Amino acid sequence: MSTLTRFAAIQMCSTADVEANNQAIEALVREAAALGATVVSLPEAANILLKDNMQYAGTCVAEADDTTLALCRRLTAELGIWLHDGSILIRTEDGRRIWNRTHVISPAGEIVARYDKLHTFDVKLGEGHDFRESRAVQPGEGPPVVVDLGAPGLRLGLSICYDVRFAYLFRALAAAAANVLMIPASFSPVTGPAHWEILLRARAIETGSYVVAAAQCGTRDGVRTHGHAMIVSPFGEVISALGDDPGIIVADIDPAEVEATRRRLPCLTQDRELKPTATVFAGSGGC
Repeated sequence: MSTLTRFAAIQMCSTADVEANNQAIEALVREAAALGATVVSLPEAANILLKDNMQYAGTCVAEADDTTLALCRRLTAELGIWLHDGSILIRTEDGRRIWNRTHVISPAGEIVARYDKLHTFDVKLGEGHDFRESRAVQPGEGPPVVVDLGAPGLRLGLSICYDVRFAYLFRALAAAAANVLMIPASFSPVTGPAHWEILLRARAIETGSYVVAAAQCGTRDGVRTHGHAMIVSPFGEVISALGDDPGIIVADIDPAEVEATRRRLPCLTQDRELKPTATVFAGSGGC
């Protein structure tokens, strides 16, 4: 019996119009299922993207009222698939900010796991591209999350976008037996061309895991996102990728390939405890 599971990563251009986004999600998820995918991933902020992040708290709704999440639950139950919703932006309980939250939804339409983005995109890129996500988004405080799908050896490690820069998170996920790292994103067009593919491949290589990275693309209200959704092998090879337009990529994922890669490169079992770092002050004088 085959141990392959077909994954799909969706690339879309979400806007401020939640209903239009929902229509796009439904069409893309149905297409992915028709392509044979049994695990489908949406990008970060699938339900809504706004130009001004300070408007999110007044625009987003509580998780129980979010129509995108409700749609995702209906689709999984109808299509009999697993759905990783990338992330949904929902209002925090005190209403002051939002959660940037991933849900993993079972083929029965049940939410089996949640993960709130740990690392907010607070950067100073210059030339009008400074960004402070934490003004709008409450950083997660929970532990790393691994979801065992019960399928042939599939265990998803959850993360969102800017998390990709923090290797220790993915090391922890792999140490907890994750073999498919989910990295949905709405990546910056400034850092994307230089860093996106390199970071995804690095996370795959250093953990011997598959990486599934759905992405936002295109321009809305003058704000552009990088696109280039990607699926990467445990050896760091790009299996499938998109460019700048909405679409779907699929790949057949084999847990045995992860096991084989980790046997060849057993980095996860070769950690050494580090002593305190030694700093040597050489002085400013010469000989």
